[in-house]
Amino acid sequence: MGKKIAKKKILYLYSDTGGGHRASANAIIQAAEQLRGDQIEQEKIDVFCECSKFLNVFARLYGPVINYSPKMWGMLYYWLDDKRKLDQLEKIAGPLILPELTKMIKQKKPDVIVSVHPMVNHLTLKALAATKLDIPFLVVITDPVTLHRAWIAPQVDECIVATDEARKIALDYGMPADKIKVIGLPIHPKFLKKPALKKKKLFTILLMGGGEGMGKMGEIAVELERAKIKARLIVIAGRNKKLEKKLKLAAEEFTMPTEVYGFTDKVPEIMAESDIIITKAGPGTIAESLAMNLPLIITDWLPGQEEGNVEFVVRENVGRVSKDPLQVVEIVKEFMDKGTLAELKKNIRRVSRPKAALGIAREIFRFL
Repeated sequence: MGKKIAKKKILYLYSDTGGGHRASANAIIQAAEQLRGDQIEQEKIDVFCECSKFLNVFARLYGPVINYSPKMWGMLYYWLDDKRKLDQLEKIAGPLILPELTKMIKQKKPDVIVSVHPMVNHLTLKALAATKLDIPFLVVITDPVTLHRAWIAPQVDECIVATDEARKIALDYGMPADKIKVIGLPIHPKFLKKPALKKKKLFTILLMGGGEGMGKMGEIAVELERAKIKARLIVIAGRNKKLEKKLKLAAEEFTMPTEVYGFTDKVPEIMAESDIIITKAGPGTIAESLAMNLPLIITDWLPGQEEGNVEFVVRENVGRVSKDPLQVVEIVKEFMDKGTLAELKKNIRRVSRPKAALGIAREIFRFL
């Protein structure tokens, strides 16, 4: 009998500050599994949760802060976008996390480490130096257009970005040009499989606001109904149970055919049935919408990391932006024009990188 070949280990580092970083890790894991599942072992670790209970308390504040005080988050984001302040933060955080992180890397001995979170990169480099193990370390930047300085650690083996604009900023922040690869934002391979479409008579509008159901979704649904638009409405309220309940009650009185979902894993199927999407400017949702050829109406965004996404949607003419529900209705009417819709979809095909997760997986394999 032939000798059994040991599987190569890939370790992904993230922090559950919002679902985006975890979703990016999952997308790459699925793509790698699809390509070489029998040859690799994959594991993802929430670094703050596993290595520092104290710092994890602060990581868990991200959700409440962005929901209840986005302006405060924006101020903090820009205040920390400074090398000296980040160095000071690292000095404070280091002793609280490095012993456990170093121990974990020594125990797991992965063949390659991949980070999808800005706050763990410098710390991981220090932990790797302490282990004296020669393990390649890659960073996948999950802010597609504008990125925070915290992402940049010139000593990493490779830095993967989503756009040429992100590459330019990474260069400006000191990342060596030969270490930067433009591949795209990783989205789950299930967004590549377009289900067979049932013949539908009605133009279909998808309304969603990320996992938390943000962006005046209730008001937009009501205004679409008031406008007597000849369309079907699908709403995904995410984890926002209050919004889901409110919209389900309202939908009973609507003349517009309306379906309301809470948190669902059927997003690719629902997107495949839709003609346009009204949503917030989360990078994952934008990349998924573009992969599914859906023109966007952006109604909400986080100050800081999501502002560049809004500019990208407008600049590339793949959608429109408005926080005003009445204006959103007017944009929907504009999008229902066949010529406008065809132009938007043509632009989407030009900028979309739906197979980025597969490209990133192949890039990781080069280091195994």
